[in-house]
Amino acid sequence: MSIRLLSAIALVAAVTAPVAAEEECPSGFEERIALLEHAPTCAKSRAAFARCSYVASGDVGLSEVVIKKCEGDFLTKLSKSQRQAYDRQQQHCDRKYANQPGTMYRAFAAFCRADLAKDYSRRFAKGPKS
Repeated sequence: MSIRLLSAIALVAAVTAPVAAEEECPSGFEERIALLEHAPTCAKSRAAFARCSYVASGDVGLSEVVIKKCEGDFLTKLSKSQRQAYDRQQQHCDRKYANQPGTMYRAFAAFCRADLAKDYSRRFAKGPKS
């Protein structure tokens, strides 16, 4: 097996690993969206995303919900230069997998963007970290 394939398999395992003691993932797309939207925190929304991901292009829509939830914690707190840096990093996530074939790589880019938003949320949000 090639290194690239092994790395892809490891990434799939990491992003889809079930989180212990969490609720089950609903079967329908709209129900998954609702689960992510109604998560109490950015981190819990991201954890639900990991549980409920398709590891395919359907993850793009799920990640958008997580990103929106997380960005609510920090976007208004960023300076202009911080916002530009955040936007560049989001674009990097897309470019990172742009030349890779298959829907699995769209999922990897979606997870990259959601993880970045979660990291910014943790860094800039006030209150308890989760």
